[in-house]
Amino acid sequence: MFNSESVHMQAPPVLKATPGDRFLRIQEVERRVCLKKSAIYSRMSAGKFPRSVSLGRRCTVWLKSSIDAWIVEQVDSANGVNARSPKLNETQASEV
Repeated sequence: MFNSESVHMQAPPVLKATPGDRFLRIQEVERRVCLKKSAIYSRMSAGKFPRSVSLGRRCTVWLKSSIDAWIVEQVDSANGVNARSPKLNETQASEV
């Protein structure tokens, strides 16, 4: 039997809307990230994709800002950039 000391559940990260943020339905999320619905939900379950917001029994949406941030993380990862350190060094800053 489980007790409170043997099971440690992490709370999901808090969602925060940014000014001008909006909701995206699954079809728009699929288009923006080039993944199918099943891949999105699979990655979401694994904690590797932004979680959705339920607006009702049959209405699930994502915050545009969280999808945009995920896209940036994927590009940074592909480029070998450490996602936790978004600062540019002087050489990179001069190229921009």
